Amino acid sequence: MIALNKKLVVFGLVFILISFLVLTGEVTAEERYGGSLNAPLPYGGTVGTLEPAQTSRIQDFITIGQIFDRLVRVNPDTLEPEPAIAESWDVSEDGKTFTFYLREDVKFHNGEQLTAHDVKFTFERIMDPVEASAQSDLLENIAGVAEFREGEADEITGIRVVDDFTIELTLQTVDIGLLLNLAHRGASILPQQAVEEQGAEFFINPIGSGPFKFVEWIRGSEINLEAFEDYYEGRPYVDELSFKVMPEAASRTASFRAEELDMDIVYPAQFQEFREDPHYQDYLIDVPELWTRNIHFNLDIVQDKRIRQAFNYAIDEELLVERLLYGMAYPAVGWLPTTSPGFNPDLEGYSYNPDRARELMEEAGYTPDDPYELTVIGTDHPAWGVEVVEAIMPMLADVGISVTPELVDGATWMNRVTTGDFEAGIHSWGGEVSPAMYMSNYFWSRVSREAGNYVGYSNPEFDEYIEKALETVDFEERMGYVREAEKILVDDAPVWFFNYNRAVAIHHPWVHGLVENPKEMVYQPFKDVWVDETSPRK
Repeated sequence: MIALNKKLVVFGLVFILISFLVLTGEVTAEERYGGSLNAPLPYGGTVGTLEPAQTSRIQDFITIGQIFDRLVRVNPDTLEPEPAIAESWDVSEDGKTFTFYLREDVKFHNGEQLTAHDVKFTFERIMDPVEASAQSDLLENIAGVAEFREGEADEITGIRVVDDFTIELTLQTVDIGLLLNLAHRGASILPQQAVEEQGAEFFINPIGSGPFKFVEWIRGSEINLEAFEDYYEGRPYVDELSFKVMPEAASRTASFRAEELDMDIVYPAQFQEFREDPHYQDYLIDVPELWTRNIHFNLDIVQDKRIRQAFNYAIDEELLVERLLYGMAYPAVGWLPTTSPGFNPDLEGYSYNPDRARELMEEAGYTPDDPYELTVIGTDHPAWGVEVVEAIMPMLADVGISVTPELVDGATWMNRVTTGDFEAGIHSWGGEVSPAMYMSNYFWSRVSREAGNYVGYSNPEFDEYIEKALETVDFEERMGYVREAEKILVDDAPVWFFNYNRAVAIHHPWVHGLVENPKEMVYQPFKDVWVDETSPRK
């Protein structure tokens, strides 16, 4: 009887301990192999190509990133480059020569070993003018590129195979963005022998070294992959990965609720729906993405800084985010999002202060009765289009700015801003991991309107800090220059700093391993994602 009581006590204590751990989140399900995963291809229609260097579309790169691999990849938590095919690298004292040491256990899906010769072949193929690669800008700073592209040399001298597993890249100038460029899916490594033997046919049945092998491509419908057993980091957990072409949000939501999709990318209307649903609200993941929504001013026309500053003070961003975007955004402080390595927590942005806005407008010579008139061009995008412009019109009118929205399509918007044929425009810019490049792409005076400096911004002090940042290898020193440049940018207010995109994904409870990726939420490490026994595709 005493022994029985002891057993009951022990059982009770174990039960209490397990209950405590469950309630405190200390118990997690164990990873398991097997099953399949269905994920959406949510952007811009069908997949155009599976050739890494011949596309710039996220829709294509979602799949490409699973079939192929790069020398380095970007860690979604730190946004810093980390080893992939290259297990390590050295940088010369002058910052111009990078020596990469490749793993010796990397195989292509056909069983062939990946070597430095494949890397050299891939990079020279990207820079070959005959290929007309969409990703040639990634490697333009390598020494000898110009001579190679002009037909004066048979190879790029700045790409040197030291031995089968060591490759050296020599740059023309210091380039802090090289590692990030090499981490781009467009720089995925190809098997030289297979590409040369198969030609264009190779990309109909592609062979990479990524975690998943190509199985089939049903045009306009889906792309199916299977786990690569010999992947150098260990085979993926799921046996099969299927990407479904589904650009319509409503169709994806219906498919997700029907358990045909295991995860989905969520837009504002669906976000509101899911976060109020007790069955799904615990399975939402979100992150401030590296995109800054803004209204940008043509500085040749809106020259008075006081007007631009007043514009920023006049608008209640928090109210707009909650009411118009259903909370699916983060009000912007400056240009760099909170997930950027260069984000400055001490930066003073523009708080909602209509009184200060009216003071600035009066100093500039305008009042609500005699307002400054401004036309803002934009597309019909619900989160950064004319709908937002219409929502802020009363706030701006209250301080002396009369806004007229003009609806245009995306091609017209691009043509207008690159030619300077606009007073102001609304859009979403970003996508860069490097803080220095995130700002220089749009505001460095050396960048033309056609190349991205749509507002025509030019400030010598800003340029000086940006140029130092672009030439500085030391990370902390570089971030110091970046933050000084951003202070100047915020004070000049060449844009209305609206918000940072809140990227949101939803998944079913049987899906594990998805991450909050500020670079792009659909870029998931699917090799690490697994499904438990409750999955309908277990």
